[in-house]
Amino acid sequence: MNNFSRTIRFELIKICSSRVWWVICALVVVIQPLLALIAAKSYLQIGLDATPETHPQLAVALPPVDYIGFSVVTFGLLWMVIFGGMIGASEYKHHHLRTTLLCQSSRIKVFCAKVLALLICSAFISFVAIYATTSITHLGLGELGLHPFYLSTIAWQFIGYSVLVWIILTLLSFGIGVLFRNAIIPTAFFIPQFYIIGIYLVERWEWGKYFPVAASLLLVASPTDPYEHDPLKGGIVLLIWVTLALITSYYAFIRSDVGGKY
Repeated sequence: MNNFSRTIRFELIKICSSRVWWVICALVVVIQPLLALIAAKSYLQIGLDATPETHPQLAVALPPVDYIGFSVVTFGLLWMVIFGGMIGASEYKHHHLRTTLLCQSSRIKVFCAKVLALLICSAFISFVAIYATTSITHLGLGELGLHPFYLSTIAWQFIGYSVLVWIILTLLSFGIGVLFRNAIIPTAFFIPQFYIIGIYLVERWEWGKYFPVAASLLLVASPTDPYEHDPLKGGIVLLIWVTLALITSYYAFIRSDVGGKY
């Protein structure tokens, strides 16, 4: 047990000392809240009661004040997915995995330690980034917004849903990265869902809700979104995806060669 704990700490140190971790932190903890502040100021200019009829530039009406701020969260989610894929694929570069296995020969423990370390890191950064984004949004709204620190019950509920989505999609991207030993594959898998087919599928067809990004929309849908808020269904779909990805990547991890070229 002590050996396994040391392996987890070792994986945490590797993640937190990597350059990609600090880049992701800058993007989601600094840049994303700044984007939220800019969005909040634009909401004040057009009014929180704006609709597509009064403001044609809007695709949908602005949500109730409890739900404002969560539309910007998609920016950070994309980078978290890229982060998960890079962490999953990085072990096969520069012989990092060979060094790790010299310290801990059990591949089962190494894989579990990697998943737990990524889970801890993604949970921490997700909560900090999403809470900061929501808080700064309502700070920018002034008297029209919620209290920037206490928020509301609905806002806290959606913070929880958003954190869950960030964690699950990061782990899913990690699993795909481990399976293919390449960070490009999970990125190519997710980006079209974020920018092309995600919302389109969930709006058009029932089966479209079974794609990961489309399922995540069910957890964070506001009353003005054209799709329903169904966190139970979305959560189950996401858990099935991440379970299958981790089981498959676990099997590939313990059965395949460590790879790498000298």
